[in-house]
Amino acid sequence: MSIKSVEILDEGLNVFWSNNSLTCYPWFWLKDHSENKNDLHPDTKQRQIDSFTKTLEYNVFKVWLDEDSKNVFIEWNDKTQSYLSFDLLETMAKPRLPQSNSIDSSNCWNTPSEIKDFPEMTYQEVMSESGLKKWLMNIKRVGFVLVTGAPATPEATKELMERMAYIRSSIFGGFSVWDNKLDSPDDTAFTSLAIEPHTDGTYVHDAPGLQTLHCIKRDSIGGENQLVDGLAIAEKMRHEFSDAFEILCNVNIPGRYIKPDTYLEARRPLFRINNKSEVIQVSFNNHDRAPFRLENDQMNKFYDAYKIFHNLANDSSRQFEFMLDPGKVLTFDNWRLLHARSSLSGYRQLCGGYHNHEDFESRLRILQ
Repeated sequence: MSIKSVEILDEGLNVFWSNNSLTCYPWFWLKDHSENKNDLHPDTKQRQIDSFTKTLEYNVFKVWLDEDSKNVFIEWNDKTQSYLSFDLLETMAKPRLPQSNSIDSSNCWNTPSEIKDFPEMTYQEVMSESGLKKWLMNIKRVGFVLVTGAPATPEATKELMERMAYIRSSIFGGFSVWDNKLDSPDDTAFTSLAIEPHTDGTYVHDAPGLQTLHCIKRDSIGGENQLVDGLAIAEKMRHEFSDAFEILCNVNIPGRYIKPDTYLEARRPLFRINNKSEVIQVSFNNHDRAPFRLENDQMNKFYDAYKIFHNLANDSSRQFEFMLDPGKVLTFDNWRLLHARSSLSGYRQLCGGYHNHEDFESRLRILQ
């Protein structure tokens, strides 16, 4: 598509496109979005123009297109000029509100058998330039990737994680190595106990976006891992338990983490949605749920809705179960998938850490 012509109106600039469509851009919007190097920094891509120091009404002197009819140039009556690229004008041809990133529900899975093109890759493949994009796209598509053939060392695991982005620090540190024999464990994850399906970080305002786990030593029986697609549960509840779905979209559930020197608490709905009612985050951890009260009738309705989600998450037919052996690295979307673990006897040593969701999204944008 290209620009056929432009037309100056009192309210803005009409742009006629080669597909016979028409867009009218307000003058103030055009001035505010100028891509001249004095208006938009060429390196940082940050706005340099202070759009609000003058009146919102701009008087235009002339408008013209470059030789390829791709980009628009405007000269204002004060002799300043604005430049707007074809890419920007085409992208913004239709008014739209900024959108939160929703999860693609077309690839959600209710049972492991519904997982299309099972997301398993080799360590060597992920560490290659071509494999990095595939790794991240698989996480976006299915919610997780199992990487096989990795060296069973913290160093190799850390190197793998840093292919995506810097490693996020948390209450547990940054990249960590731990086992199930701690004298005073900070979390049930550091024990041999079973853990039911949950997401991490319900007690922080910005929950970790992705988690990576690698069992680097194992001399144990049990300890199988399970993954559940929280998005699939959300869509099932939206269609089959709509009242319960609405409750879980609107009730802010508190989560907490308590130690002698730490008391973290945050609140958010189990289903966080955007302005189109698309789910952008699933947040569920019955272990870390803090006490709270609603009016009695609302509290009972909340418990009923929460129980529906809880029971669906704990339905074994919905769970993909596997064993994390040395050399097998799991990376999953903590805003979408719930993870769990069976109890174990014996010894396990693991390593891993978190990534921010925005850094995962950033790397994908760069690669695409």
